[in-house]
Amino acid sequence: MPILAGAEPLTPETTIRPARAGEEDVVLDLLAEAAAWLARRGIHQWPQRFPWESVHGQIQAGEVLLIVGPGGPVATCAVSEADPELWGETTQPAYYLGRLAVAREAAGAGLGIRIVDWVGEKAAAHQKTFVRVATTRDNAALRGYYERMGFEHVADPPAAKWPTSLYEKPAGGSRQTEDLRP
Repeated sequence: MPILAGAEPLTPETTIRPARAGEEDVVLDLLAEAAAWLARRGIHQWPQRFPWESVHGQIQAGEVLLIVGPGGPVATCAVSEADPELWGETTQPAYYLGRLAVAREAAGAGLGIRIVDWVGEKAAAHQKTFVRVATTRDNAALRGYYERMGFEHVADPPAAKWPTSLYEKPAGGSRQTEDLRP
């Protein structure tokens, strides 16, 4: 079941809603901007552009979210109920957060933290035990960012396609009042 069926406020200036068919390029542009920013910092954890089909499939499944401000989309993420490729089959219900990207124009205002908090709140409301993320093992800044938000390192799966670290934190528990930026 998708995490969200319609739009709802995320912050006083933004709403969060499921991405719609036809918005694949909007999502891909946000992800590409984030990938280019990471690459300029020497971090190569994402492709220059994700395959259209992967985003399309996630949109069809109701997993891709867009965060929209007064001028249009400013962030995206994907939330699913399983990630067997990295996490295997688990019996503990969780939301798996991935592909979180905030447009450079909206960076630095804590929007990423608010998105993670929102996913945690939804996880608790939907009786999920955890929020889980997978990150590049070599990105120390991102790993620290998640750790400061209360995520605990679980494993570095040896069979992953890229050097990966898995993190989880209990559902619920907002951290938005703290400055957690890397």
